[in-house]
Amino acid sequence: MLGGVSKGLARLGAREARAIATTSTTEAQEALQHVDRLDRNRDGTKRLNFAIVGPSELATVNKLLYATYHPYEPLTKHLGLCNGLNSLQDMDRMVEEHLKKNLTLIAYDQETGRPVGAAVNNSCHMEELEVPLEQELAQTIDPRYQAVQAIHHQLRLENSHIFEEIGTKKMFSIKMIGVGEEDRGQGVATNLIRRSILLAGCLGFRAIKTEASGTFSKETFQRVGMSPAGSIKYADFTFKGERPFAGVDNGNSEITFMKKKFFQSSLRHIL
Repeated sequence: MLGGVSKGLARLGAREARAIATTSTTEAQEALQHVDRLDRNRDGTKRLNFAIVGPSELATVNKLLYATYHPYEPLTKHLGLCNGLNSLQDMDRMVEEHLKKNLTLIAYDQETGRPVGAAVNNSCHMEELEVPLEQELAQTIDPRYQAVQAIHHQLRLENSHIFEEIGTKKMFSIKMIGVGEEDRGQGVATNLIRRSILLAGCLGFRAIKTEASGTFSKETFQRVGMSPAGSIKYADFTFKGERPFAGVDNGNSEITFMKKKFFQSSLRHIL
């Protein structure tokens, strides 16, 4: 098993590894110096190894997402969309596309080699915001999922100014974190976020974003130094003349665009 992001690069094909090497910046080189510290056990949490993975690990990633992410994600839970493994066809298709970019991380238990968590990551380009919602919805498999697409689309549009403020045309995007049911509460998700931030630095991204749909995820991202930007109240969001997310439970009242400009001080939040 490979430990650390730098060793995780070895899991990529030669072409992908060369591409990453050519996009490294001074910041990325400095970030790599912290890999050994980042691989240490933190605060008594589970000892983990990490690897960058691609499409060949689709089944493993989906198994972890369906264990704890999809069933408990506030929007899909509220709409009753998750009904077991591979029941969310639109999400499954999205995950498969993201894996092709070789930005996804899997965490493995150091002692057993068992996969215990996955962070599905993506790159978000400014020009993608120009795609009309109608075009995006036209590709939807399950019409019930369209409301989820619509609120994320609106959130990104309302926060499009952040690209210009940071001075970049692309951001590293942390999309979903899935952890095995028996491994919850052991720091796996937070450690996956830390390694995703490190990976973003290694690839030369100037900014990181995520769209936190619940209070727990928002607080988790804040702990690693990400800041809330704009948000949309579930009670106020309308789609096709209805309020599909009115009454989202467990104290989750809004979806929040979160950001972090990447510079070396970012690493202080993940060490």
